[in-house]
Amino acid sequence: MKYKLKIEHAQDKSGSIDLQRLVTIAESLRKISEGALQLRLKGLSKAKKTIKLNEALKVSLTGIQEGSTILCLESEKFEKTLPGYQTDFFMLEHQQELPQKTPITLFVESFEEALTNAEESELLDKPLLKELFKFKKSFLKDDEVFSIQNEGSFQNLTLKKSDFRKIQIAEEEIPQPESAVINGIIEELTYSKLKVKIQTNEGIVEGFLSESVNPEEIKTWWGKEATITGTLHYKSGKRTVFEIERIFESQPGDEFFSKKQRHESLEEQIQRQLQEGKQNNPLRMLVGTWPGEETDEEFEAMLNNLD
Repeated sequence: MKYKLKIEHAQDKSGSIDLQRLVTIAESLRKISEGALQLRLKGLSKAKKTIKLNEALKVSLTGIQEGSTILCLESEKFEKTLPGYQTDFFMLEHQQELPQKTPITLFVESFEEALTNAEESELLDKPLLKELFKFKKSFLKDDEVFSIQNEGSFQNLTLKKSDFRKIQIAEEEIPQPESAVINGIIEELTYSKLKVKIQTNEGIVEGFLSESVNPEEIKTWWGKEATITGTLHYKSGKRTVFEIERIFESQPGDEFFSKKQRHESLEEQIQRQLQEGKQNNPLRMLVGTWPGEETDEEFEAMLNNLD
């Protein structure tokens, strides 16, 4: 697929571009398209890379034209470059459309989502919004205008320096990832070995296994109640996804954590629990320190004494 990236009112001489600026544009395009691809494959833009993406993310500069500064770019559709990958149950609809797209398509779509639908989009999270905002460094003057066009595959994307304020606000409104404890029944997902659903008293929490959890281990927990510790990742539209790091057998008192997560730190959760009458909760020892150096056995003992 062939594209043209045009810089109007460019500081560079028509038909030329400073090499350092070219590096900045190339690096940003790569990181944004990679984050957008990871989000569609795994549900998070900074997910662990389980497949090689170098070929899939390749974009070639084939020429520079005059008329302001126009960069001629080319990239292949993912149907030719993306190796087999495991379907993410939560992103299935977006994955079905992926083979006909390219890295530049994802770059364009990410900016369009951020500028028109940041509050509700499933295709944005905090790290990706940060990468979108960093593209502002590609502008050398306030009146420059970037645009990307393709032969009929999508409408032109036009970016002005002033657009990045909206992206910055959207990024700042999404909380940072934080440690959390969740109690509920772990349900199997037919389409994925790494994704799970946690049925709490207040509804479903979407979860996925971190590197520290063996996918074979999760099989022993299907249909069982457990207390789970990990990291809660916030996304746009007040969506969350829970990265599972440790799984423990539920004990009396653990039902306190059987609820959809509020935007609270683990310390705030524990403090609120203490205020509700659980004065002997050993988890108070973790306030300000968790995750720390405690072993799995020590942490499990704390959970076992919640009552």
